Amino acid sequence: MPWFSETAPEISWQRLEELMERAAAEARDRICQHPKRVLLLPPDITRAHSGAGRLTEILYHHFAPQAEVHVIPTLGQHVPHTPEQNRRMFGSIPLERIHAHDWRGGCVRLGQIDADFVRDSTRGAADWPIPVVLNRMLMEEPWDLVIHVGHVVPHEVLGFANHNKNYFIGLGGKEMICASHMAAACYGIENNLGTLITPLRACFNKAEEQYLRHLPDFYIQIVMARNEEDRLV
Repeated sequence: MPWFSETAPEISWQRLEELMERAAAEARDRICQHPKRVLLLPPDITRAHSGAGRLTEILYHHFAPQAEVHVIPTLGQHVPHTPEQNRRMFGSIPLERIHAHDWRGGCVRLGQIDADFVRDSTRGAADWPIPVVLNRMLMEEPWDLVIHVGHVVPHEVLGFANHNKNYFIGLGGKEMICASHMAAACYGIENNLGTLITPLRACFNKAEEQYLRHLPDFYIQIVMARNEEDRLV
């Protein structure tokens, strides 16, 4: 259930700051009034044009006076940022609060999406279980708020990027990423791209319900378009 949304031909940065303040206030009312540990999950620098890094910076400084705030860019299997890239993406957030996701060695296995469910979801295109393997810092450290700051774009594996893709691919381990991407490929990239609920999204929704219900999270979803000057806004 969406908390709120805003649609306009162009949304100014002043207005975006106001919307981030509103999102933070809603989170305090709905999830945790006085958060002491906050985790921000933005995309990596490949989506820098979305402005998600700047929104993450706004949220960091909103919570940082009273809380310990950490940032994990949802890299998936992408190369970790350099310090210079973190400064470019996240501005004034202290570098020591930005953590690189290690998809090979920094994850913990929670369970699996059973083969029968994968088979039914993909209409028989894939018939193996998908391990649920996620970032250790996310799963083993205590959090009062987990905030996704994501960019919605068409995606060949999930249909659209953002939402729980940030967990299961962005913070996923090797086994999960490989098994899930192969399942999506077998179902057909042409059948996934731009589809709201794909077979793999159904699998991820099930995994989120089964393994992540305890996380105090919410999603900020950014959608962009080109204005009359052909500029992304």
